[in-house]
Amino acid sequence: MKKLVFGTLLTTLFLGACSNGNKQADSKDDSVSGEITVLTDRTDGEALFKQIEANFIKEYPEVTKVTFENIADYDKSVSTRLNSGEYGDVLFIPFSMAGNREKYPNYFESLGTTKDLGEKYLDVYEADYKDDVYGLPVALNSLGIIYNEAVLKEAGITDTPTTTKDFIKDLEKIKETTNATPFYSNYQAVAIWAGALTSFGGEQFKSETLESGDAFKEGMPIREVMDLFYEMSSKGLIEKDPMTLDSQTAFSQLAKGEIAMLMHGSQEVPTIQNLTKDPIKIMNFPVETDGKTSFPIGAPAVIGINKHSKNKKTAEAFLDYFVSNKSGYVKDLNGMPNLKADLSKKEKELIDNSNVILTVATETPETNAKYTEIANEVGVARLTDVLQQVINIGLYPDKNISYEDYVTELSNKWTTAAKNHE
Repeated sequence: MKKLVFGTLLTTLFLGACSNGNKQADSKDDSVSGEITVLTDRTDGEALFKQIEANFIKEYPEVTKVTFENIADYDKSVSTRLNSGEYGDVLFIPFSMAGNREKYPNYFESLGTTKDLGEKYLDVYEADYKDDVYGLPVALNSLGIIYNEAVLKEAGITDTPTTTKDFIKDLEKIKETTNATPFYSNYQAVAIWAGALTSFGGEQFKSETLESGDAFKEGMPIREVMDLFYEMSSKGLIEKDPMTLDSQTAFSQLAKGEIAMLMHGSQEVPTIQNLTKDPIKIMNFPVETDGKTSFPIGAPAVIGINKHSKNKKTAEAFLDYFVSNKSGYVKDLNGMPNLKADLSKKEKELIDNSNVILTVATETPETNAKYTEIANEVGVARLTDVLQQVINIGLYPDKNISYEDYVTELSNKWTTAAKNHE
């Protein structure tokens, strides 16, 4: 168990980025000049981007203008523009491309290799293909258990759990000794738990699942999450009516002490903290590896350089600047830099004392494709469907098949589908 003073994790983890060949744009360069256009999905960032433009031009006086296009329907709009060649010089890479990584080289400049960039950055696998990196996170969120410390203290809980068994015991204590709902299931958006699968199974859990032949036998990451949700729901440790409680209301209830814990991204901590004087903190996942609990990180957006840009030198310099602490973008998102050299002492301690793991499995395109094909055939490609059914079974056992039968049904379907794809 770890002391609750383990503490406040400041929301999103942020990145630094690099230019082609992993060169940092730290010095003035006369070839960094002219105009560039930057595409983002931040429609609320006009004032921030004006300041970033002004400061970037101070850094590189030969640059005359940085035009930001902030697009609401970003993925759809930019995906269409990719085929026209008119998609700026620097841009957030549409997440819809993650399933077609082989297309990255057609549209984006390589920033360097995963090996080289991995020396400097925490996460270089959000937009990679065949060992080349085509985009880096604009921020790194951590997933974890956000909690109201006052409620846990009321329940006599002084240590954060390091195993799911300890986690369940803590939820039971909260139920027995307080009036708070122990855990918010986030039923409507429970797919967020897909980001926790690497915490339970590792960054190559898909490969190991395929090798095992059954994603639903004990010990497999999907089964681990299913078992956790079944235990929470069947023991009455979640909200009574999960189908109607939305996340924003749940955040408010956690701030008021009406909910003790929920799972979400670290970027939500300041939002909830602003609603209360109670200490709102986030703990690592109660999954322990080599004595360290899981600290899963992932990106809300990834930034890259247009392969067809006519001003690549300035685009490279801007990407480096944008994702560094100097631009202020990291601070605006209450983040922590992905660039290891930019980490503060406290941030380094958090990284060193945790099992840092990516929320996105680092698999080959072939493994991802095969895993997805089997999951689609079984009907479990959406984790939401599986976990919602588990919650329904736990809350309403008289209206559903038993949990054991449900697991057996999925197991049989997976093993059959796996054999079909041998």
